[in-house]
Amino acid sequence: MTTLFNLDLRPGITLRGKWNGKLYTIERLIGAGANGQVYLVRSGKAQFALKIGFETVDHQSEINALRRLSDTSTSFRDMLRDVDDFVWMGKEYPFFVMKYIEGTSLTQFMDTHEPDWVYVIGLHLLSKLRELHEQGYVFGDLKMENVLVCAYGHVELVDFGGVTPIGKSVKQFTELYDRGFWGSGSRVAEPSYDLFSFAVLMIRAFDTGKKITNWSQGLPQNRSTSDLSQLLDEVSVPRNAKPVLEQMLQQRFSTAKEASTAWRQLFRHASKRKAEPVRGNWLSICFTASLVVFGLTLYLYWPR
Repeated sequence: MTTLFNLDLRPGITLRGKWNGKLYTIERLIGAGANGQVYLVRSGKAQFALKIGFETVDHQSEINALRRLSDTSTSFRDMLRDVDDFVWMGKEYPFFVMKYIEGTSLTQFMDTHEPDWVYVIGLHLLSKLRELHEQGYVFGDLKMENVLVCAYGHVELVDFGGVTPIGKSVKQFTELYDRGFWGSGSRVAEPSYDLFSFAVLMIRAFDTGKKITNWSQGLPQNRSTSDLSQLLDEVSVPRNAKPVLEQMLQQRFSTAKEASTAWRQLFRHASKRKAEPVRGNWLSICFTASLVVFGLTLYLYWPR
């Protein structure tokens, strides 16, 4: 099998699309995985993420999903910017170009923010999953590395290589976040698959002792969903969020809309609690204000 990891695309190299003729100058490598490499590139004054395909079938499948999502009125609109090939060292490689998203991991964000920010982040992430599901897809490979947290807790998904039509077998996943790995169901693409991964993601973000990683390295017969439930009870996820996350682990939500409704109720309670008189520094006061404003926005504009 030929690997793309031997491509030595150093900063400053300019790629020209074979068919569309657009120029992209490499700034740096930002990711590499089983199905390709992703580079931060510049075209004119704008920055983009350029992904070079590895497996032809997977590459085209990802393009097809991104093309469809880019044509919707969702937050994924116009995500895909270009699809082309380029020639390097006498060989042709396929690539596509997406919006570049700058952010931090969920763990990094929570390390510098109050725990209650998880309500904001969770709402944004569930909104993304809901939009994706309503377009007929599951994300599939929902994990820490594929979620970026931006300003004010806004969330973006990156790496759509695992996006799978609902009803098909999930084509790309990471074992730690996979319900099949924990003996909790099949790898059929359905909303509850992503919601299970959402719960694991939240547990891992607060698992400072890295217990989940240690458990995941054991024998299959020695791990189960009950282990995740036990860890959920131990970690410092805000207490009233734990029952909703437990429901996701037990797959009691059939749609992301149901999960979003339950999570939004948590956010309302958190907003109400934070709206009470605050004794503390100005950062706490600012956080309170942001929760109240965000809560009002959700109430007025969140899809019913």
